[in-house]
Amino acid sequence: MPRGLVDGIDLGRFKRGLTYDLSTSTGNLLLAERWAEPVDDDEPALVIPFSQLDRHRVLVVEDDADFCEIVTQALRYHGFTVVAAHDGAEGLAALKQHRPSLVVLDLNLPRMSGKQFREAQLRLADRKLAEVPVIVVSARDDAVEQAHKIGAAEAMQKPVDLDRLVGTVHRRLGRSNTSR
Repeated sequence: MPRGLVDGIDLGRFKRGLTYDLSTSTGNLLLAERWAEPVDDDEPALVIPFSQLDRHRVLVVEDDADFCEIVTQALRYHGFTVVAAHDGAEGLAALKQHRPSLVVLDLNLPRMSGKQFREAQLRLADRKLAEVPVIVVSARDDAVEQAHKIGAAEAMQKPVDLDRLVGTVHRRLGRSNTSR
């Protein structure tokens, strides 16, 4: 939920589903934080989507494009905003840029493994980002053991039950599984 003041405007006063004509700086902030969407290309007005303000952002770091798409779509269906990254280095950059509430992480990744991603995450100076919980989803036989070693909140072995994964994400983020 937007909070604070921008150009003297209390962001907490915006209502979901309504359209607003805003100053450039306020509009840019709302767009950058994904709290609003443009009405259309020809108008400066922005709309605050009904569901967008309640969503938690989840970062999925997965190199298997098909599996990544399946997980992304399942989480979006259940009301989450999802950002996808296809290797550990891209995942670390996405973590910093999008500031997710949770990370779904594969261990076997190109450029930077899941373990290296997690080690880099834990070293971040921004403690909020360093403490974002991680759910490991991996085909490795030792996925649970490796997840424990890197301080992951949970671990699941592929092939994963999508209902279980979505339920775990809901539980970790303190949301009811029936919030859709």
